[in-house]
Amino acid sequence: MAYGPFFLRHIVALKRRGLLDGCRHIVEIGRQQINDRLIASPVLDEAIALFGGKRPELTPVGAPRITPDSPPGGLLWSAFGMQSKSVDIDGGDIRIDLNNGRVPLRYRGAFDLAVNAGTTEHVANQGNAFAAIHGLMRAGGLMVHQLPVCGSLSHGFFGYQPKFFHRLAKANDYEVAELTLLPQEEIELPEEFRGYGLPSRVLAATLLAVMRRKDRRKFVMPADA
Repeated sequence: MAYGPFFLRHIVALKRRGLLDGCRHIVEIGRQQINDRLIASPVLDEAIALFGGKRPELTPVGAPRITPDSPPGGLLWSAFGMQSKSVDIDGGDIRIDLNNGRVPLRYRGAFDLAVNAGTTEHVANQGNAFAAIHGLMRAGGLMVHQLPVCGSLSHGFFGYQPKFFHRLAKANDYEVAELTLLPQEEIELPEEFRGYGLPSRVLAATLLAVMRRKDRRKFVMPADA
């Protein structure tokens, strides 16, 4: 799970719209890292200037994907003048198994912004995962989900439909600030899936869903009616 230029461009756009005003305490859903492409990207300098922060000292690892040595995502939020914690079953600041764990009392309603940048698609129990995100947020807090729709057939368990977030917002009275489908490049189908009548290349797409929790009501998982 990594932050790259694609992710940060959306954070910059949200900041310019004023949607991140008042966000000081950030929770990462899944312990994030910063990839080399973001370290070298001009969007990082743009973001730091916009937030009024200071560029962190980030060392590239020389790999196209993240490695165990890639810088932690918390350095990005710190550069923006924010405090962050990560939720993960292993290595996170807050240890929660999103399949069946509960948010510890001290962290309920503790955060202004939740960032789910490619984590919940790896969790089998979707209801518990989104209930945990709900529980971490204060009333008025913003939730940013950047998740796969299709194409990444060997990545995680799920691809998401816009309908899911529309129904999720309706069930919990979230304010929907953005719901955008983001087509990306074609990608090669992994070898393990070939030979089943599937094409060799598929178009990948990502969904950006930005929602605000408006009150303290209990979480409700939507039904597809």
